Amino acid sequence: MLASIFWYLTPLWVLLFFVLVLGIFAILARIRGGRYMRPIMVWLMKVPLLGRGIKKLSESAIERSNPALASAIKKLERAGGMRDPQRMQKALSTLSAHERRAWMEAAEQQQGSGSEVSNRQMRRQLERQGLGESKAKSKPKGKSKDKPKGKKKNGDEKERGRGKPGRRRSR
Repeated sequence: MLASIFWYLTPLWVLLFFVLVLGIFAILARIRGGRYMRPIMVWLMKVPLLGRGIKKLSESAIERSNPALASAIKKLERAGGMRDPQRMQKALSTLSAHERRAWMEAAEQQQGSGSEVSNRQMRRQLERQGLGESKAKSKPKGKSKDKPKGKKKNGDEKERGRGKPGRRRSR
């Protein structure tokens, strides 16, 4: 009796599974602007049937939001510029001014979103090279602190690691 109910509810279990997967995708798409969803979408694009469908959906969304960019992408793909830098330069020269401007804006946005450096060492290296945003640029102007950059003089020298008087530190 119980086994037969399980089989009758199989469509419901499948539906619940798809709702759960859809919910997980929705949550991943909202976190950090879809940062964790991108690798999943790249993997799904490799599946032949899903890849074509996702590509068509993406193209139609771009056409609705930015028609100039959509036509530029189509022209560049037709010229084969996505694979070869020389073909890319040649194809970019065939674009209209409006399409070229849309393509360059999209390229800047893409590079800006991909420049998030994950570790501190790389961020500091980029700051030294002048490529990253330095802390001095992010501070609001007009609020300057007139504190000396030397050692702080609190009067609590014992708390700063000097230890008790009369005792020697081992080295």
